[in-house]
Amino acid sequence: MAPPGNQRLHFWLTLGIAKATGVDLQAALHKTRLTRGDYSAMINRCRTCQHAQTCDALLKEDQGCLETAPDFCLNRDLFEALAA
Repeated sequence: MAPPGNQRLHFWLTLGIAKATGVDLQAALHKTRLTRGDYSAMINRCRTCQHAQTCDALLKEDQGCLETAPDFCLNRDLFEALAA
């Protein structure tokens, strides 16, 4: 198993996918739909993903606008739940 990816990079990728899919993580935290532990777990899950470069390119390519998180996203189900 590969070591976890760079924490800062995956923090920004998590925020990027959230923003691109219309998920406001700050509002979810404020409304307690997401706990700080959940938020931390999202970033740590992202750090285990082997598609960071693809994700980064996708965010740049689609100018930060996605209908849903990519199929390979380990947080996809949570993004979809928060978007609902």
